[in-house]
Amino acid sequence: MTALEQLAGRRILFLNWRDQANPHAGGAEAYTEQIARRFAGAGAQVTLVTSAFAESRPYDWAHEYLVVREGGRLGVYLAAARHLRRYARQYDGIVDCQNGIPFFAPFWAPSASAVVCVVHHVHQRQFGMYFRWPLSQVGRMLEGRVTRAVYRDAPFVAVSPSTRAEMRHQLGLRLPIHVVPNGVEPLPPSQVPRATRPRIAVVTRLVPHKRLHLLVQAVPALLERWPDLRVDIAGTGPARARLMAAVRDRGLEHNVFLPGRVSEQGKSDLLSRAWLTVAPSLAEGWGLTVLEANTCGTPTVAFDVPGLRDSVLDGRTGWLVPSGSSLVTTLTNALDLLSDPARRQLVAGRAKSWACRFTWDSSAERLARVLVQEMTRRDRGTPSRRQAIDLATVASWPPEDAPAVQASLGSGLRMTDAFSAGEDGPRVLLTGCDEVGAAAALQRAGAPAAKLTLATSTQVLCGTGEDELA
Repeated sequence: MTALEQLAGRRILFLNWRDQANPHAGGAEAYTEQIARRFAGAGAQVTLVTSAFAESRPYDWAHEYLVVREGGRLGVYLAAARHLRRYARQYDGIVDCQNGIPFFAPFWAPSASAVVCVVHHVHQRQFGMYFRWPLSQVGRMLEGRVTRAVYRDAPFVAVSPSTRAEMRHQLGLRLPIHVVPNGVEPLPPSQVPRATRPRIAVVTRLVPHKRLHLLVQAVPALLERWPDLRVDIAGTGPARARLMAAVRDRGLEHNVFLPGRVSEQGKSDLLSRAWLTVAPSLAEGWGLTVLEANTCGTPTVAFDVPGLRDSVLDGRTGWLVPSGSSLVTTLTNALDLLSDPARRQLVAGRAKSWACRFTWDSSAERLARVLVQEMTRRDRGTPSRRQAIDLATVASWPPEDAPAVQASLGSGLRMTDAFSAGEDGPRVLLTGCDEVGAAAALQRAGAPAAKLTLATSTQVLCGTGEDELA
């Protein structure tokens, strides 16, 4: 039985800053909605508590689960606290989504409540971009020191291995952190062919930490090499006016275009036509726009920062700008490589193959495993003996061992371990352990001797111990 199937009849509460209907919704909202819909589709009774926005309805059943909207940008935290104080005992599990500041569900809910905290990315360096002192310092303290104190007995979920590393380094979290990446839905098919001339397209929220002004600043230098270059930056947000001013100030109106919000079909057409997309963000949790572009066969140039260094396979599905290097240099090299139609086709195939590894069905199942494991622990009243080990190990067997492996591991795996069986034989990704720990676990389960190797970041992301992309 899958973890999703085990959620049938359970009451699950999601807490998120915004919902997908909010005009300022982004990747975190897509994550919450896609997984909440799948929880509900599996038979769980799902409620999402989130913030209200202009002309929003206080209650909404539009997405197969109940959305409760109350409070504004910051008032939603008080509204969520009231909801937890009144109704937390009615929920079997709580998914607390942290967008800079968590909802501190363990503080407001009964101590027996099963809480999982999902972190999309670490905001320590971004608070200063959105708030003045002392509010910026308060935000850093709530995300770091207060989070450590309140969530001292709850598991965390990060959307990428590098985000998990930042949670360790910047927030000082020592609790178990599971990795559950975003899925990606293929965009509508596009009939637009790849451009024969260099073209860059970006479709994202236009907010300060995306740093798209760096792309605009790079365009004049790129035009020296590629005078017919066109750049499309689609989307809306508080940074759009400043970007438009930067384009005018540099006289780039004939090369850089900001069409505003585009439809899903419009996004597909822009990305399918482009040679590249660009992600100059200060940091991301994962890089959903990268994978969306990859579904169209479009590679990415991104800075080597948390999140993006996981979603971009350097030299295969895109190129990372090394620390201290120039965005212009990396863009020029990438465009030079992609000027060869055969290379464009090769990279496009790799990008599509990479994107196909990430589905929302898989993400929902992986988050459900973490939640079911925590609910089971709480139901049994078992004290937490978990160690915060960020290593994972891949165990593999030859095809002829498949029957014995499946028989022995039927009930011997933890909920968060993942079994897969392919032509090359069965594999198990054992999370939170090195080879020694994996060997001991497999021996207890009575499994045949296996080949054990430490999992790479890519294998942890894919969640099944799959081989690296060629």
